[in-house]
Amino acid sequence: MNYDDFYPFDYESLSYTLDALNPYISKYTLYFHHDKHYKNYVDKLNALLKKRPMLHNVPLEALTEIADEDIRTNAGGVYNHELYFSSLTPDYKEPSEKMQKLIDDSFGSEKEMWDEIIEAGTGLTGSGYVWLALAPDGELEVLVTQNQDVIDLDKYIPLFNIDVWEHSYYLDRQNRRADYLNAVKSVINWEHAEKMLDSQNDRSD
Repeated sequence: MNYDDFYPFDYESLSYTLDALNPYISKYTLYFHHDKHYKNYVDKLNALLKKRPMLHNVPLEALTEIADEDIRTNAGGVYNHELYFSSLTPDYKEPSEKMQKLIDDSFGSEKEMWDEIIEAGTGLTGSGYVWLALAPDGELEVLVTQNQDVIDLDKYIPLFNIDVWEHSYYLDRQNRRADYLNAVKSVINWEHAEKMLDSQNDRSD
């Protein structure tokens, strides 16, 4: 029987060059983050799954919820990094009218949304991610997860996440996490965020 529907998981290339996010995120940070840290999670996940053929047909999202801690952590590392790198763009565009209305209805304004994101990201002790996600009530929420945990994908639709592990910003900004979060505002890929929203909504229809 062939279980290999998803395994092995691919190491995905960036859709932009390493220097494309300067001055917000340097090419050195992006190189170590994407080419080293993210790739390490892909390699470790595939190594763990190699001896577990019964899990080869399990999608990445489901692996982030599995009981095995090593598999769950590395699957989360792959999922979280792939969403993070897709959530960034050198060609920033303002949120669409549809997205802006959702932001305003949920937070009052885009500024208030970013204030909440930055407060949540700087308030997270240790490593993890801050997320913008659609909640079951139809409003956007800011969430945080520790380490490589993933938000509840059965409950929330992620629009984007921001990696706040130190390797995401330390080469550029040392311990100034708030400066990094402010910088990320200028490279958020709102078109991808809206695609995430639409694709998940289409799947649930």
